[in-house]
Amino acid sequence: MNFRELRDVFGLFTTGVTVVTAVGPDGESVGITANSVTSVSLEPPLVLWCLASASSKLAAFAPGMPFAIHILAADQAELALQFARRGTRWPDDASPPGAAASPPQVPGAIARIECRTTVWFEGGDHKIILGAIEDLQAQPAAPLVFHASRFGTFTDQPVADLAPLQRRSSGPWD
Repeated sequence: MNFRELRDVFGLFTTGVTVVTAVGPDGESVGITANSVTSVSLEPPLVLWCLASASSKLAAFAPGMPFAIHILAADQAELALQFARRGTRWPDDASPPGAAASPPQVPGAIARIECRTTVWFEGGDHKIILGAIEDLQAQPAAPLVFHASRFGTFTDQPVADLAPLQRRSSGPWD
């Protein structure tokens, strides 16, 4: 197995697309595109995401630092690409760099999850960042998704009869 094969196989897992924002130790706004976001726990509310250990933005997400995860809408692919590039220039329609001590907002996102880093874990060439969720905002809209190195949208088309999976009062999920 080589790097390209592994990346291609992982790319078959369709994910949502987010931009994670924070304010770095130097007071500059930081934003990065991430699709490695996942919920961890409802009680307490926890989320995790991963960032390359070699990233110049890592210090902004150190333990104790606030950050915000923005779930992008279907029409925000260009914004996702902009934040995925190294040396990203802050978008004109987002909160300006150094505007506040709280994580910058990404306008038009369908959700914002405000967090504080609780701990980092080593995960190969990445840091696994665990965050305690402090606040949420959401609005209904179609999400941006990522699959096989391409952006797309979610279609509300049933692919199977889910009735057999419905939760019953007595069953394997009780």
